[in-house]
Amino acid sequence: MKNSTLTAPTERGMTAEVVTEPGVRSVSKFDIRGFAGRAARQGGLLVVIVVMVIGFGIARPFFLDSSNLMNVLLQSAVVGILALGQTYVLITGGIDLSIGSTVAVTAVCAGLFSHSMPAIAAIVGALVIGAICGLVNGLLITVTNITPFIITLGTMSIYAGLALIIAGGQAVYGIPVGFENALAGGVAGIPIPVVLFVVLTIVSALVLKYTLFGEYLVAIGGNSEVARLAGIRVGQHTATAYVVAGASAGLAGAILTARLGAADPTLGGDLLLTAIAATVMGGTKLAGGDGSMVGAAFGAVLIATLTAGLTSLNVQAFYQQVAVGGVIILALLVDQAARARKS
Repeated sequence: MKNSTLTAPTERGMTAEVVTEPGVRSVSKFDIRGFAGRAARQGGLLVVIVVMVIGFGIARPFFLDSSNLMNVLLQSAVVGILALGQTYVLITGGIDLSIGSTVAVTAVCAGLFSHSMPAIAAIVGALVIGAICGLVNGLLITVTNITPFIITLGTMSIYAGLALIIAGGQAVYGIPVGFENALAGGVAGIPIPVVLFVVLTIVSALVLKYTLFGEYLVAIGGNSEVARLAGIRVGQHTATAYVVAGASAGLAGAILTARLGAADPTLGGDLLLTAIAATVMGGTKLAGGDGSMVGAAFGAVLIATLTAGLTSLNVQAFYQQVAVGGVIILALLVDQAARARKS
């Protein structure tokens, strides 16, 4: 039987030739130029972050204090972890609008678990609850073939209601010190959430670049039908991406509970758009087929830096929202122009 040749977009942003034959795993060939383009975008984000830090430091010298800069990283950790999880989903061409509500559910569960379980068990429990929420999203999307936007819009409301039901309509207080220290403490002066954020960024980048799972997600986002014909289990890998996103929200919920010393069932409502913005600013295409974990992390740090800098300048919160929104749109316009020139 003759080999069949298919083409699909790849994680590097280029077209991959997928050669398949019975009993043989598909092989993809990638171009280094897409890699260089991604590195340039990430480098641009890093330059913007450095310029912002210097600018805010000149206006408010205390902004350059190591403690303040570490606090900026701490503020970016939760959004960054959510952005990493969202990147898995966006690469497949989907979207998870329920991550904010999943944060609320897992935060409440983590708070309740912490009253009767060791800290580690309570954290793992929050991760499992988040993964289950993601699995429900993934199964509904793959089984019904309804667009992810509609499915996750529905589950966003469901999970938000569940958080209030589980918490009895009020915040969960009395979080044990052991649980708080497990996620709100520090290692060698570095906050644990920042350590987790950095580790997860590295692991996610390696998964996307060097594993078949990462290649499959990119192929699915590029063209799910081509991916299916190439032998990729589209439904299974798509559902797995949502499970990862849900688990990321579970970790974010546990971190917020530890930092606040309470679990508010209304948490997460303001995190959804920020996480998606960080992901897209980092170079991930909403249409799917291309994404960057490191870029998503840089996007989260950029937003946190801008917010912290404006706060140091005593800019009121509603003006901050306008500024952050403007920067996001500007970043997307610049990225779109760069892609157009490349095309």
